[in-house]
Parts: sequence; C-alpha cells; structure tokens
Amino acid sequence: MRHDRLPSVIATAIGIVALLCAAFGVFYNVNSCTVAMRGGFDSLVAQHELSRFYPAFFIMSAICVTFYILLFWCGVQFLRRRSRAVLPFTVLMIVEVVYFFTIALFGLHVPELGISIAAAYGVANGGLMAQFVILFPVWGPPCAIRALPR
Repeated sequence: MRHDRLPSVIATAIGIVALLCAAFGVFYNVNSCTVAMRGGFDSLVAQHELSRFYPAFFIMSAICVTFYILLFWCGVQFLRRRSRAVLPFTVLMIVEVVYFFTIALFGLHVPELGISIAAAYGVANGGLMAQFVILFPVWGPPCAIRALPR
C-alpha cells in the first residue's frame, strides 16, 4: 500500500468502526428501553426498592443515545474523508470515558441514589461496551489524528 493512501484507509477504518459501534449502541438502548417500558425491570425495582431506577435509567439512556448519534455523524464524516470530524470525535471519546467513570463513582458515593444508579448504570450504559471492549477511545483518536491530511 502506498504511503499517501494510508490516511484514507485509516479514516475509512475508523468510520466503519464508529458506525458499527453507534449502530450497536442504538440497538442496545432501544431494546433496553423497550424492555423497561413493557415493565421488564419492575420486579427487580420492587424487590430491591430502587425508587430512582427509572429516572436514572432513562436519563443515562438518553445521554448514551446522544453519544451514538454523534458517533454516527463522526463515522459518516470519516467515510467522506472530512477532517473536521477529528476534533469532535476526539472530544466525544474523552467525554464518553469521563461520563462512564463519573457515573460509576457517583453511584458509589451518593448513598440515597447509589443503588438505583448502580442498577440503572449496567442496563443503560451497556451499549458503550462495544467501544470499550475494543478500546476504541484509546486508539481511535490517535488514529483519527494520523488520518488528517498532511
């Protein structure tokens, strides 16, 4: 492969991975919201007295879906070879990681909300796991920066 084509190949690869992760995340959250609206978590909520489960779940799901929409936009931009997506993509990856760990810590350190947040955390944020399992926030931004035209 010629060296001058490498940025284009990198941008395409990041775009495809971003689109796949965004699609997985949306699918996951739509599925979990459907389960929630049909009462699929009601017995768990009642059994463990999770009074704030549903508000926490729907707020976190909305945040995650926003992340997936932005990730989808970035993926499309990378496939179109638009370098303007590098900064938003990099910021998005940082915000996702900060969000993920901040919510986890918040759930541990706020006793009156903690158990409800912890329960909702696993269900609402599961769509982010595709990105985290492949360490996309770690290697995606440096590769996107590498894909910038010289």
